[in-house]
Amino acid sequence: MRILNLVLRLSILALPLALAACGDFPEPMLHQPGRMGMILSHPPPQRLVVPVPARALLADQAARTFADDVTGAMVAQTVPAFAQKPQRGDWVLGITASLTGSSVTPSYTIIDPRGHVQGNLTGNPVPSQAWADGDPATLTAEADAAGPQLAALLSNIDAALKESDPNSLYNRPPRLYFPGIVGAPGDGDESLAREMRKDLPNLGIILVSQRKQADYVMHGKVRLTTVNAQTQHIEIVWTITSADGKIAGVVRQPHDLPKGSLDTYWGDVAVIAGSAAASGVKEVLDNNIGKKPLPGAAPAPAPPPGPPPVPPQPGKTS
Repeated sequence: MRILNLVLRLSILALPLALAACGDFPEPMLHQPGRMGMILSHPPPQRLVVPVPARALLADQAARTFADDVTGAMVAQTVPAFAQKPQRGDWVLGITASLTGSSVTPSYTIIDPRGHVQGNLTGNPVPSQAWADGDPATLTAEADAAGPQLAALLSNIDAALKESDPNSLYNRPPRLYFPGIVGAPGDGDESLAREMRKDLPNLGIILVSQRKQADYVMHGKVRLTTVNAQTQHIEIVWTITSADGKIAGVVRQPHDLPKGSLDTYWGDVAVIAGSAAASGVKEVLDNNIGKKPLPGAAPAPAPPPGPPPVPPQPGKTS
C-alpha cells in the first residue's frame, strides 16, 4: 500500500550557524519545524474523498452541506480532501450518525482504496433538533471540531502502514541525489559539496549518482549580500525536495562576516558548516519520513553573539 507524500507548503528547519574560525563553531541549534512539520512527518493519503453521507440522519441538502464542511475542515489541516463520489484508488471518509435521547452523535470511518477500514472517530454529541434541521452553525462547528482529530488519525494510520511496509522509507535508508552547491565565493562550492558528500553517508543517507534513483533531491545555494563597507551577510541554503519535486524542507545557515573574508579559501569553515548542515538535512528527512516524534514547536533562538569570523588560511590550523 503506497501512500504518497503530501507537501502543500514550505517546511522550514532553521539552523543558524556562527561561522567561527579555527574550529570554534557552536553546534547547530536544531529546532522542530512547527505545526506544518508535524503534519509532514506523517503525511496523509494522496486523496481523501468525502461522499455525501446517506446515513447521517440529515436531509439531502444538509448532508451535502456537511460533506462540504468536513472537506473544508480537512483542507484546513492540509489534507487533500474532496467532497465527491469516490474513484478507484481514493481513500474515503464515511460519515454516519446515531440518535441517543435528544442528541445526535456523528461517527467517521476512514477506508483505504481496498475497502478496508483503517480507523474510526466518534464526533461530539449535538442537539438532535439542530442536527435534523441542518442548522449551518451546528454542522460547521462539528466539522471544525472533527478536522484536527481526523488529521491526527490519518497521521497515525500512515505511520502504522510505514512501519509495516518493508519497502517504506521508514524501514530503509533514504536515497539522496545531490548535484552540488552554487553561489559561494572562492572555493566554497567545491569545499561545501565535498564536506556534505563526506558527512551525509555517515548519518545513514545513501547518495546516488542519478536523479531517477533518488527518494529526495537536494540543491545548495549560497547568497551573499552587502551589509556595509566592512560586512557581508552570507546565507547557505540547502533545499530538499521529494522525487516528484515537492519541497520537503530547507536548512538555512545565515551569518554576518567581514567583507571578502571567504573570497579565496573556506578551510575549516566548510568543514564545520558542512557537518552542521548535514545534521540538519538528516533531521529534515527524518521528520518528513516520520521517524522522529515532533512535540510542539519552539521559537528559534538567535545565533550566539560574537565578532565576525576570520576564516583560516590554507595549511593553517588552530
